Amino acid sequence: MNHSPQNRGLLNTALLRKYVNESTILLVGLVIGVFSFCYVRVRVVGNLDTAQFQQIMDLLPKDWRKFASVDFDWLVSYLGRTSFTLDEPMLVLLISAWAIVRGSDVVSGELGRGTMEMFLAQPISRMRVFLHHAAFTIIGVVLLVLVAWLGMSIGLWTTSVEETRYPEIMGVPITFVGPKTAIVAEIFGMPANFLQPTTQQIPMSSEVDAVMFLPGLVNLFSLGFFLSAFSAMVSSMDSFRWRTLGILCGFYFANAGIKILGMSMEENQWIVYCSIFGLYSPASAVELAQHNLLDAVQWFRYGDAGAIVSSGPLTNNLVLIGLGVICYAVGTRVFQRRDLPAPT
Repeated sequence: MNHSPQNRGLLNTALLRKYVNESTILLVGLVIGVFSFCYVRVRVVGNLDTAQFQQIMDLLPKDWRKFASVDFDWLVSYLGRTSFTLDEPMLVLLISAWAIVRGSDVVSGELGRGTMEMFLAQPISRMRVFLHHAAFTIIGVVLLVLVAWLGMSIGLWTTSVEETRYPEIMGVPITFVGPKTAIVAEIFGMPANFLQPTTQQIPMSSEVDAVMFLPGLVNLFSLGFFLSAFSAMVSSMDSFRWRTLGILCGFYFANAGIKILGMSMEENQWIVYCSIFGLYSPASAVELAQHNLLDAVQWFRYGDAGAIVSSGPLTNNLVLIGLGVICYAVGTRVFQRRDLPAPT
């Protein structure tokens, strides 16, 4: 066999073409789904002004606040509500679908289709097959995260929100209306209608900077990276893709259930960190970075009294990526050493 660089380049190109052909429909569907969801979600936020949303939040039971990873007062703001798009289960599920479907295909998928022997008959190592597939899956995660940011950004740029402006006297806004308005107007010798609040349409992009979403997007990528790596590791140990997908779906929903259980039990909130989703809190990362993006690079999140209340964005991302690297290393090792069954 000829192992020249030219032949290796042809094999790499053939692998890439194969992965693109296999995943085009899935990727296009997920791109459309992620973009549409993020765009519509931001538009919905823009159609509900802050005062109306505050009234809705005030009607919610106090016990429901435990299910939010951010301060409810911050969540009322436009930045808080748009950032919470990254916490929506639908978006997480779309990103996870790519990571799980593609990651599970690397070994058990090829074995199930009987095409693994065709790969290994070529002058290409098992490690290269595994890592090329991993790289393509990670590129897909990056693309979907960028599409999410693009959908949210275009939503900001194309949405107008109503802003109520109150007149000011000596730098103090006059926020009341009614008989008091006439009294104040008479005291200062001005027309009463001058003190009436005015409402105008302003672009939502003037209220929210799309750059502020970056800390949350990094957290979203870190979760997708881990799920891709874990899926590939499970695939490397199995010979049937249907069973691999069953294991991964069970892992996914079990972890989601554990996080919900931990958030609902104030005395046992440590249970949240028994779930991989305990490390996923993008809106919290955006909240920390609202004044300075560098504030999102924190190991821990601190409460008002200075006590540690949760892990910080830096810790969450490093743990997710670190676990992902370990899963890829284990998966590569298992795939290199295991005996592969003959195609049936």
